[in-house]
Amino acid sequence: MPTERYERTAPIAQEWDKLADRVQAVPWVRPGWIDAWWRAFGRGRTEIVALRRDGRLAGLGAFAWRNGALVSPTNWHTPEFGLLAEDDQAMSELVASLWISSPRSIHLSFLLPRHAEAAECHATARAMGYRTIERVVQRSPYVRIEGDWEDHKTRLDRHMLKEIRRCRRRLEETGKVSFELVDGRQDLDRYLEEGFQIENSGWKAKHGTAILSVPMVRQFYSEVASWAALRGILRLAFLRLDGRPIAFDFNIEQDGVCYVLKGGYDERFRKFGPGMMLTHEMLKYAFVKRLKRYDFAGGDEAFKMDWTHSYNDRILLQAFAPSPPGLLEYAAFAYARPFVKRIVERVRPRP
Repeated sequence: MPTERYERTAPIAQEWDKLADRVQAVPWVRPGWIDAWWRAFGRGRTEIVALRRDGRLAGLGAFAWRNGALVSPTNWHTPEFGLLAEDDQAMSELVASLWISSPRSIHLSFLLPRHAEAAECHATARAMGYRTIERVVQRSPYVRIEGDWEDHKTRLDRHMLKEIRRCRRRLEETGKVSFELVDGRQDLDRYLEEGFQIENSGWKAKHGTAILSVPMVRQFYSEVASWAALRGILRLAFLRLDGRPIAFDFNIEQDGVCYVLKGGYDERFRKFGPGMMLTHEMLKYAFVKRLKRYDFAGGDEAFKMDWTHSYNDRILLQAFAPSPPGLLEYAAFAYARPFVKRIVERVRPRP
């Protein structure tokens, strides 16, 4: 099948979205997400590889070239990365096309290890004489939505649920507690400003990880929100006290999955556990709406694992050319970085 290469999403965006619809692709590999990501975080040169069958788009992957390396357009704001393909043949040919330009190395982050991309990349790399490294970079917890909400609650920690009820009663003694979920089709800017201010409260602002801490991060989530609202997949969740937001989650819901991309709460109400209350409300919503999965995205922080024991691994898959520069880079990743990591762990002060 013939391949085409683009440096911008616009010329192929409509076909790209149609292919993503056909294969039920996750939001993070669609042109709207990639565009927003690239404007905020992109470095190097964009390369969109498109595979056609009888003139119709059958496969596509978005990448960036950086100093001779082909890399996925991903970072810690990316829940997952993948390639789009109608079938196994299209996936195989799409992956094979990545080696046509003889990159010094290929770095694909946040892949699901069980998906076809990973297996095809390993097989093609071996055939081309490339050395590979694969490692888990993130474990993302999720809740499988099965049965009804009342039945699911019997499988949750009783003490946690009791504490949530106790905190809610105490909070209700101070005012009216309400849950609000909006899709951003109206008053999006106002809702985002409310949510970003809550997410910026407390430790996230101090550690520089809040959306408002870095202008490009705010730009990214604002653009993603606008794109998702137009598609009808944005879900902004609030826990309010007398109408005032005290907890916030930035969610995207597509194909029966609700993904939690960002969240936070007003530190002044920490003793009431507003973040836990909001998660409780969102999980109840997921069961009532009969979604398939509630996905916490991101890493396996303790507050997420309080709700589930299930998680998906995300991997970094790297392939290095059998050339002096490629072998040198392989040695750096395979030996130098693990060695430095061990040294750091040895000298790190004990808590």
